[in-house]
Amino acid sequence: MRGLLAVAGLVVAAPGVLAALHLGGLAVASWFYRVPGGRLGGPGGPVPRLRFRVIVPAHNEEPVIGATLAALSAALRPGDRLLVVADRCTDATGSIARGFGAEVLVRGPDRPVGRAAARQDGVDHALRADDWDAVLFVDADSVVDPGFLDACERALVAGAPAVQARSEAATGGGLVARSYLAAFALQGVTIPRGRDRLGLSVRLRGTGMALRRDVLGTHRFRAPASEDLFYSLDLCLDGVLPRHVESARLRSANVAGWRAASAQRVRYEAGRMAAARAFTGPLLRRAVGRRSGRVACVEAAVHLLTPPLALAVASVAGGAVLLGAAVAAGVGWAAPALAVPVGGLGLLVLAVVTGLVQARADRGTWLALLAAPWYVLFKLAVQLRALASLRRPGTEYGATPRE
Repeated sequence: MRGLLAVAGLVVAAPGVLAALHLGGLAVASWFYRVPGGRLGGPGGPVPRLRFRVIVPAHNEEPVIGATLAALSAALRPGDRLLVVADRCTDATGSIARGFGAEVLVRGPDRPVGRAAARQDGVDHALRADDWDAVLFVDADSVVDPGFLDACERALVAGAPAVQARSEAATGGGLVARSYLAAFALQGVTIPRGRDRLGLSVRLRGTGMALRRDVLGTHRFRAPASEDLFYSLDLCLDGVLPRHVESARLRSANVAGWRAASAQRVRYEAGRMAAARAFTGPLLRRAVGRRSGRVACVEAAVHLLTPPLALAVASVAGGAVLLGAAVAAGVGWAAPALAVPVGGLGLLVLAVVTGLVQARADRGTWLALLAAPWYVLFKLAVQLRALASLRRPGTEYGATPRE
């Protein structure tokens, strides 16, 4: 009976340990990432000019879209054009966009609900014209750094079919904002660097993703949640591997409170669960059936099958507690087995620390790690809500509420 306690500890720890191996491996690889000079988003000589259509999907983004459009207007070059998709807006989003000289595509209440539908309507509208070579998507709450389009252009000209910029959260106060800074550091900096270094598929994150016209013409945005994840996985199945562009940077506004954070995270996690159900089998079958992109398909499947960071921490911590109880009960082999969840926890800590170092996090963000136990509980609740939403047919995931 006491041996079952140790077995239970290993079973509980297993998902977290697998996630730790995955995230820890990407974190280690990220340290070896280098911007290839003159080849992929790095400094170099003149490159052929690409014309960008910059698409900003926006649903009632009056409080934040002004700063986004001001930064984009400063970044546009001759030949680039700005399109704002005013998605069923009831505020001044469209008027603000016109004030910046943007073309505005109005999606009325009769149009399909969802971020994927809004993005695809913007793409379909752009495809009617032939005055552009690539599309850059920027969310209405994101601010690009100077030289953003130049860095994306160099990457696409060098041969990348699609690229994802370095995506970070804007600095803000409060526990919610600080926790997002830490999460963005891992998801928007460290993991993309690691994937790029290993030649894997860099996940497109919605904001800051740029794609060539031929890619957009053959793939469509879909899915009720996490349409960018679905799009990335569709590309991976077709052997199209986006790259990371470190020198193109943008920062997205933080959510203002736990209610907004919960709504946003439920959408993310519901999308991840739906993607796992839809893509795991095809990815693994594609990995077996071809040489090109095989490792990228396997890594994408591992990402879908392993829990997110907070749940991985809960998994290894729970497994360690059970194994520790087995050690106390006199189960001899439980003591060496305890190294499994402890090692997993160490790899997870390595991944988080790597992200904060590479994002150059300030002291407040480091101190926010003290609230990790609360954040793990928060994410557990989010997972349950996301799972429940998937069990309700027709669930709609709207834009993140502005508090």
